[in-house]
This record gives sequence, C-alpha cells and structure tokens, in this order.
Amino acid sequence: MTAPEDARTRFRSLPEPVRPEDTVESLDTSTLPVPDEGDDRDQLLRHVGG
Repeated sequence: MTAPEDARTRFRSLPEPVRPEDTVESLDTSTLPVPDEGDDRDQLLRHVGG
C-alpha cells in the first residue's frame, strides 16, 4: 500500500488565471427590459438607482 497524499498539496499552486477573451457574456446589458405597467410606486422604486 502507498501512503495517502497530503491533502494540502493541491493548494500549493494556483490555477491558471482566466483571460478576458475566454469569458462569455451571457446577458445583453446594452438595453433595459421594458417594464410592465405597474403602479407608480413600483416604477419609482425601479428607477431610483438610476
């Protein structure tokens, strides 16, 4: 039987960094969704942040 590996060895080196060109944009953020016609309080709270 071989001795079990030290559990800490997998944390001794960092993984390869993720390059920006390897990421995928999964949500179109260029346009805002059209809100449904709710009451005025809902619209006010929706637009408070800006």
